[in-house]
Amino acid sequence: MFENNVSRRGFVTGAAAVAGLAGLSTIAPGLAGAAPAQPNEHGNDQHTDAEIRAAEVGALAMMTFQKIDGTPVYYWRSNRGNTTVRNWQATDAFYNALVAWIRDLRSLSSSYGSISYIVSAGFYVDKPGQHGAGTAMDLDHVRWSNGNVTSPLDQHHASGTAALRKRYLATEAVCRRRFRYVLDGWYNADHRDHIHADFGGMPVRVLKDSEADTKFVQGTCNNFRASGLAIDGIWGPNTQSAFNGLKSALGVTGDPHTSSSVWQGMLSKIATKGFANQNI
Repeated sequence: MFENNVSRRGFVTGAAAVAGLAGLSTIAPGLAGAAPAQPNEHGNDQHTDAEIRAAEVGALAMMTFQKIDGTPVYYWRSNRGNTTVRNWQATDAFYNALVAWIRDLRSLSSSYGSISYIVSAGFYVDKPGQHGAGTAMDLDHVRWSNGNVTSPLDQHHASGTAALRKRYLATEAVCRRRFRYVLDGWYNADHRDHIHADFGGMPVRVLKDSEADTKFVQGTCNNFRASGLAIDGIWGPNTQSAFNGLKSALGVTGDPHTSSSVWQGMLSKIATKGFANQNI
């Protein structure tokens, strides 16, 4: 698997990160210079409140925010349900991508009303890798004004309720529209309680040799089309057949493996079905 070959923990310095990401568009994200993932690279991806507060002091070339495009961002790891305002840090470019992401999420889930708040386990944290570069988000929870939620923190990917699993996948699909590396609850045990999204390996597309991409495809085919695939991260003939069926059912033309716009369009269709609790 591609993620297994190169460690994502190679540190991207603040200046290099800002220079490399400065041209990234919120409409069509471009290239960023970070390495792909190892399965165990987020073994310590559970950022504590103390680590995040310490990061406020050490952040260089970062912007500080409490909301993303007007939506509050809370931290629940030390106090579930806490709505105390806090400061988060990220690069300007990553924050711009977060704005594009949350606008996508609002649009594609508009039947749920507005987004009341989101909960994160961390953005910039003083650690190596994408978090240390200020170009990563760990998503724990989203709540909409109609009362619907999606909660990676509560492991909704493994819920016994199909609607919650579809909503989780819909939310993940929206993350994948704007962030190249998205690691979910199927990826490994370290991500069972959050969705990690970062800039590494841009632009967005679906790669057959990516364990994370393959597991997302397998989970989507199983939950929307009852494909019965093993979620093993291996893009074999059964996964290819299921993916072809998914593409056809969604009316997708073009190649999502090479075209960002085709893949983003396909992800939007998956998200729309997921938020509506519909099969494909």
